Amino acid sequence: MELWPRHLPADTPEAETAAVLEHARANGVRICGYGVVGLAKERTAPHLRYAKRLGCDYVSINVDPADRESQAEAITLAQDLGLKLGIHNHGPSHHYSTVDTVEAVLAGQPELFGACVDTGHFLRAGEDATRAIERLGRRVHAVHLKDFTDEHTEVLPGTGRLNMPSALRALRAVGFSTAYVLEYEADKLDPTPAVQKAVAAVAAALAQIG
Repeated sequence: MELWPRHLPADTPEAETAAVLEHARANGVRICGYGVVGLAKERTAPHLRYAKRLGCDYVSINVDPADRESQAEAITLAQDLGLKLGIHNHGPSHHYSTVDTVEAVLAGQPELFGACVDTGHFLRAGEDATRAIERLGRRVHAVHLKDFTDEHTEVLPGTGRLNMPSALRALRAVGFSTAYVLEYEADKLDPTPAVQKAVAAVAAALAQIG
């Protein structure tokens, strides 16, 4: 699973962090990523170091496109820690809404500075999620499988405009190597039944593409 800083803040006491990691291990759960983290000069290092402590593969991030200083700091530290960075697209009106806006910031940067593709937010912005994965290629370091029928209506992943088999096939083709993170926020009071259906949908799609 991917943790958000409000799930487990970067300043969580070590004893509590150790207890969470032990509980996760005991239940067969691995923490694959941390975020979305808003990067700025005073926030970057603590969050990346904490992600490393959690055993993450990547940190999903939001950073001002013009803030090259924070981007450079994050890239240097991520290289030292063995982490990847993924810019998270947030849909219409956000500074990362389309593939073009993500690619513009990634241009000329090391490959570890890449994208966390949120399929639902790309769909909300009028982008084809599969095409977004194909364009970003080996820079796709994380994925949030999310789905919408229109700009505002979220549905179970794979039941709206997201072509799940196509998206998963594209992820395989670009060498994607971490977890398929399901994100579903429509049933806030009792999300478990819907998430179980979403897990089954991903399993069925994986079986379909072989």
